[in-house]
Amino acid sequence: MADQQQMRIIFAFVSLSLAAPHLVRSAPPPATSPSGPITVPLRALSTNPRYFTSGNGKAVYLTGSQTWNTFQDWGTNDRVQPIDFTAFVNMLLAHNHNFTLLWATELPTFHGFRTTASSPPDITVAPHPWQRTGPGEASDGKPKFDLNKFNRGYFDRLHDRVRQLGAAGIYAGCYFFSGERLNVYRFSRDGYPLSGPNNVNGVDDGGGTGAVTMTAPNAVTAIQDAYVRKVIDTLNDLPNVLWIVSEEAPANSTWWNSHVIAVARSYEAAKPLQHPIGYAVTMSLNDANLLNSDADWIAPSARISPTTSCGSGHPACKVNINDSDHSYWEMWKDPPQTNRNYFWFNFTNGNQTLFMDPYVIYYPRQNRNLSPSPINGISPTPDARWTNVRDTMGFIRGYADRMNLAAMAAQGNLASTGHALANTGPGDAEFLVYAPSGGALDVNLSGINAPFAVEWMNPETGVKTPGEPSHGGGTVTFVPPFPFGLDAVLYLRETGAAPPR
Repeated sequence: MADQQQMRIIFAFVSLSLAAPHLVRSAPPPATSPSGPITVPLRALSTNPRYFTSGNGKAVYLTGSQTWNTFQDWGTNDRVQPIDFTAFVNMLLAHNHNFTLLWATELPTFHGFRTTASSPPDITVAPHPWQRTGPGEASDGKPKFDLNKFNRGYFDRLHDRVRQLGAAGIYAGCYFFSGERLNVYRFSRDGYPLSGPNNVNGVDDGGGTGAVTMTAPNAVTAIQDAYVRKVIDTLNDLPNVLWIVSEEAPANSTWWNSHVIAVARSYEAAKPLQHPIGYAVTMSLNDANLLNSDADWIAPSARISPTTSCGSGHPACKVNINDSDHSYWEMWKDPPQTNRNYFWFNFTNGNQTLFMDPYVIYYPRQNRNLSPSPINGISPTPDARWTNVRDTMGFIRGYADRMNLAAMAAQGNLASTGHALANTGPGDAEFLVYAPSGGALDVNLSGINAPFAVEWMNPETGVKTPGEPSHGGGTVTFVPPFPFGLDAVLYLRETGAAPPR
């Protein structure tokens, strides 16, 4: 008994160290944004529901890298390897990103993460929302969870990291759950808190995906609902939050996803701040479920999201944030120019983008992410292979911030390439055209009998080159100053319009 008590004390200290590292070592200073911290929650832009706004009538364009272990620590060999979170925030800032996702992975250990071609490793994850008090051991060999006792270190860390992102001018999409891990990574030693052998409360999901595939409230949803309310309590004071229920959850989890949306909406309605709620595609790959939900924003399965995102839910029209995690699987097999196409095509369709960035997770299968010098599967620095993609999102955001994005709409019919955002209003006209393979392109400027300033950008380098001024009134041909075959961006602005910032 004395040995067991001593082991519990040691485990509690280790858990505390993992859950709240600031209690055992000095935290680095937070990154800051040149534009200042975020102070107002987002809401849909009434004049153009493709975008959010912070309340000043200007569209806020969201884009950025996300990775799996920026909230919970991951590691192989049953040892988690903490990430340098401030370095991650600084990476986002360096690439002009303003959005990321903080994952909540439910499984304490998930089996056979497919980072390697053979013998894929098991991944250990910490911290978790509930205290591991015992008595008794869970299937992962650690004390059972008490689902009535929240782990303060988990929620303190969550608040600290979202606050740090907000100070850097970055919005945080905060998962309530992921759902995906339950589909493919459960095994007999996963320690999943909501399975009967792993908690002291008699709550049992029945195994497998039972915790997210019910069709009516039960003992499991009671625990989940309490957790959702605790997350909202923890983060409600921070304006840079966007909620997201799950992603790639089982195909038959539609009721559960809708239930979580309703719980979050109802509970936060009585709070000082309200934040947009997101819903990512399930394994059904049925985007109609997202469009017909009551989510505010969606992350669909379509590679290139359509120019409209409306359905029968409330609100009817969704902000569309296309996430490469489920819409551009195996993008690492494509060359950099094809990777860039994905982001520019979505932008010119009126959509925003997220990149599932492997960052510092060593992932040698198919050379997805060869981050250097990994320890327990986690590297100290990222693979430079993905710098091109990170840069691309930042270049796009640069144009989104310069343009009067709130007045622009996808109008591919106005350009020979089929990829254009345009505002054709007289006196304030703007066009952004993407040419995925370069070459001469035509832009229909009929009805705008006015002079235009012309700018080219090389999407590979971000270098901008002034072009010869042009004049509207008909279809105009433009030739990029780049070698044939390379992609190009053309930006036209009516002379006399308000100057870009």
